[in-house]
Amino acid sequence: MVDAAVFTLCFALGETPLLFARVVAFFVAATVTWLGNRYFTFKEVTVIQKLQRDASPREQWLKFIASACASALPNFLVFKAVLSVLGTRGVSPYIALVAGVLAGMVSNYTLSSRWVFKP
Repeated sequence: MVDAAVFTLCFALGETPLLFARVVAFFVAATVTWLGNRYFTFKEVTVIQKLQRDASPREQWLKFIASACASALPNFLVFKAVLSVLGTRGVSPYIALVAGVLAGMVSNYTLSSRWVFKP
């Protein structure tokens, strides 16, 4: 939702170039996802990490951004592939956005659970 909202604000309303809008939206959405994972999905692990002083929030965010960047590869590849097939007019950029997000979601969760929020 955040990814799509920021993308829309940048691309459709702000007239930002397509790929730049996609990158900005990605980093904002990744940060919001990290917060959600930290305080909801992996809350118990975060408490354990705090008790063991394993990682500061900054270090954890940097690890998450690194894993999100790795997950961005399938995300952006699918985004570009869909755009190359459907074009960049109408709802095509949004279809490409959703397809890309779904492609990157699996690797993002896997890296988060096994590295960023590892107990």
